Amino acid sequence: MDYVKPDTFFVSNLTDALQQLKNIPSLTVLAGCTSCIKSLNGTKIRLPPAALFIRHIEELQTVDKKERFIGFGAAVSLNRILELGKKRIPDFLYDAVSSVASHNIRNLATIGGNICKADHKMSLYAPLLAMDARLEFKSITETVQIPMSKFSEVPQGFLLTKVLIPMQDWSVTAFNRLGPSYEINHLSVSFTFLADTTKGILGDMRAAFCGPVSIRSHELENSIIGSRLPLNERDIENLLSSASRLYDDELIRQNKDCAPLLKNQYMNLLQYSLKTLM
Repeated sequence: MDYVKPDTFFVSNLTDALQQLKNIPSLTVLAGCTSCIKSLNGTKIRLPPAALFIRHIEELQTVDKKERFIGFGAAVSLNRILELGKKRIPDFLYDAVSSVASHNIRNLATIGGNICKADHKMSLYAPLLAMDARLEFKSITETVQIPMSKFSEVPQGFLLTKVLIPMQDWSVTAFNRLGPSYEINHLSVSFTFLADTTKGILGDMRAAFCGPVSIRSHELENSIIGSRLPLNERDIENLLSSASRLYDDELIRQNKDCAPLLKNQYMNLLQYSLKTLM
């Protein structure tokens, strides 16, 4: 099939972008184009039939640091996030961002693009899901916020404008990325574990595993919160048994057919994390 030159729209302000999305519902939103299909031995990319480029919209490049949260405009590059340093963003989020591809790719890749890839949860999804980040979307007429736990796809006619990340101190944090270092495939996953411990009691715990499938359960987390530390073997075994059933149920609910290796990785990471709690 012959390649048809795509319709491309370049905008420099948010109002124009939202108006284009209203007028042309089929538009694909692009910033750094790092997720576009590559051709000719990777030297060129193949654009979708109709593309809206938002990278140079000033309103989408803001970084808003408050006492209780930090807000990133959707077009903020991953390298710009790293420039803030580990003292200004959570260390596990810093590790997640730095795990993405290479320095050159991170110059192009944006936080919004990493979140909105439809067919695979990318490297930042697990830490943002674990932190209860919220996503701000705008249309030409309204603004809505959606928790990461409720997000499945960008609403029709809306544009992701901001990622709002709560700032909270954690006693234990861990980020792991598994799979190829410089590409995303069916074995690429990320895992984030967070825990708050006070006077030998587990006050809060969160675990997110994301890739082809997305796993986080408040019910599972709540079942262990309040336990005395260190956890005994029976508590860990009971939680892992529930986690195993949860994983299987989520594959069915999300209609995913994942490699069995991924479940083994999820269970091993969760078990190791639980055993580190003191």
